[in-house]
Amino acid sequence: MEKGLAPGLPPLAIMTGKIWFIKNMTHEAAGLFSSFAEKEKVSYSVVDLHRGESFPEVNPGHAVVILGGPDSANDRTPKITGEIEAIRKCLGAGISMLGVCLGLQLLAKAAGGTVFRNSVKEIGFRDPAGEWFEMEKTSGGKKDPLLEGIPDRCKVFQLHGQTVGLTSSMSCLARGRSCENQIVKIQDRAYGIQGHVELSERMFEDWLVADGDLRELSSEKLRRDFASVRGKLERTSGTIFKNFLRISGLLG
Repeated sequence: MEKGLAPGLPPLAIMTGKIWFIKNMTHEAAGLFSSFAEKEKVSYSVVDLHRGESFPEVNPGHAVVILGGPDSANDRTPKITGEIEAIRKCLGAGISMLGVCLGLQLLAKAAGGTVFRNSVKEIGFRDPAGEWFEMEKTSGGKKDPLLEGIPDRCKVFQLHGQTVGLTSSMSCLARGRSCENQIVKIQDRAYGIQGHVELSERMFEDWLVADGDLRELSSEKLRRDFASVRGKLERTSGTIFKNFLRISGLLG
């Protein structure tokens, strides 16, 4: 029996409960999320779609975290169309899901929402005017268990040019100044976050080298911003991820 699982789950869920981290780009890892899973002794596996691995068969008791990448949810490539179909299957089965950046956009698209270019390309910690990227809870977000215990307004690292349009059954839990839908409830136990709350120091340093948009900014200023808010970012990330584990039934 795996450790770290909530009591009272059906036997199958207790035996097989785990998290699947789905990579859309090899260097866009689970970061802080995988560290938190290890700390809480929650089992996980990583699938790298960018390297040609297949979306897993997700069983009851599993949870899925869809990570970021440079693709668009509107792409008609076999990778994206297959991933959206697999996400639809998970949503239909009531699997707990959390999407980050592209992951949010894929979840929204799979559930009937739209994905389109945002009015502002959000890159790094600050907008072109030098203002911090922040997300602020809506009235619904203040009541939702995913965001319990985090401040009403949080700084966040961004790396995206697209955003999502919601269906009537979805709800915005946190808003941004230049990108409205920062945290979205897709359906019961399925959520998406536009900003990279999973960002670890190692990922941050990798992205400074690997990402073309970040290379156009001052790495010195980015590192300075990261250092100034790192503690708060990690606390926010840890709280959100533990809340997701509880929602998923993987943490008591």
